[in-house]
Amino acid sequence: MNRDKPVALWAVPRSISTAFERVFVERDDFEVLHEPFSASYYYGEDRVSDRYGDAEPRAEYNYENVFEDVLRPRESRAFVKDMAYHAKSLLGPEFAGSFANTFIVRDPKYVLVSLYKMWPDFTLEETGYEQLYRLFRLAQDAGQEAIVVDAMTFSENPAGVLASYCERLQIPFRSGSLTWEPREVRRWESWDGWHEEAQESTGIKPAERRDPELPEELQEAYEHCLPYYYQLAAHAIPATQRPARQGS
Repeated sequence: MNRDKPVALWAVPRSISTAFERVFVERDDFEVLHEPFSASYYYGEDRVSDRYGDAEPRAEYNYENVFEDVLRPRESRAFVKDMAYHAKSLLGPEFAGSFANTFIVRDPKYVLVSLYKMWPDFTLEETGYEQLYRLFRLAQDAGQEAIVVDAMTFSENPAGVLASYCERLQIPFRSGSLTWEPREVRRWESWDGWHEEAQESTGIKPAERRDPELPEELQEAYEHCLPYYYQLAAHAIPATQRPARQGS
């Protein structure tokens, strides 16, 4: 694993990925970039989506400009959390090779029920699974180790999964990063309404599974996402069963 490349956590929506990201917000050895490619997908001159079509497109959000900014030298190593579909126009071997790629997935039933509450008109692409799997395969083809986090396993055993994640990335595991003080996170301000729970929380605590009921109108989307989820979840890392080396 190249220690100089930005660490990327590629996610699907509503996958507990922002809580995972919050762990790295609390660390002083990473600079967290929150969904930088979403600006390109929704607001760039070369944007892919018309969801915010009334907004004036902005050149600084064009894909190449955002990509260049993500890769620029920084005092601390970058940790990028984003959706693979946001970077759809860039996905290819060169793009995948620019990151230490990691992935977080969640049973689509949980994702779709939650996403439907936020965006009743979401597109299949905005469910995120297809492009996430595409990027996963690109990373594999580049010879990278597949580091996949299952969101439910993480919520049930946050310390164990985070320790395993850090071990595979060859970065220090810091148990203290699992707790924090509630506060607004400036990097999340462009997604008002999506991350309040993560901002108001005081840490990540083990959670129990609560199987949601899938509305009939989401069945088609569920069947679309499920095969990609199964392919990715098959590579999910286990929680570490032994004490991990801890950093300060």
